[in-house]
Amino acid sequence: MRKKLIIVTLAAVIMLASAAVVKIKNPFNFGISPLYVDDGLRQTGRRFEVSFTYDNLLMVASNQYAIWIEDMDGNYVDTLYVTRYTAGEGHRRRPQSIREWVSAANPGNMRSSEIDAITGATPKPGDYAVYWDFTDGKGTPVTDSRYRYFFEGTLYMDDDVLYSGVINLGDGAWEEYPEPEYTIADSAYKAMLSNVRVAYYPD
Repeated sequence: MRKKLIIVTLAAVIMLASAAVVKIKNPFNFGISPLYVDDGLRQTGRRFEVSFTYDNLLMVASNQYAIWIEDMDGNYVDTLYVTRYTAGEGHRRRPQSIREWVSAANPGNMRSSEIDAITGATPKPGDYAVYWDFTDGKGTPVTDSRYRYFFEGTLYMDDDVLYSGVINLGDGAWEEYPEPEYTIADSAYKAMLSNVRVAYYPD
């Protein structure tokens, strides 16, 4: 009996460890593609992809970021990923945290299930990729048109970075490396987000 208990416990530990390595798609299906560690598990097929390198700065008032989509008129469409602290109560406690995303997405009006579907804990340092499956925040497919992507990070306090560009869903395959816009040009915390690459794959 003791041997059987040890085997069952060991199996449970292995299952928990495996779940910590790869983030499974959130059970609240609002059309959100979750965050994946860049370990060869990239998605395939038609997709919009944002990949980047993240370095945890090990300090307060930092390590917050969000990736989202708007239409060309500036209307919010969907969030691909946002750090859990700001999406929860953090946008009230620390109003300077990823302010552009908070203004666009209005998390104060989101249901808890919607927030759960787009958030995750601040990840460990490494290379990551986030995907858009061409649906809005409720899982409804969007029209093949032009959209804007945004990738905002709060590096430290009021020190922010923003990457942005246009997605044309009628284009062929393309990739680009958007230029960062810093609120503090000589920021000492630029290493938090780097190597940002965006790409569209039509099939």
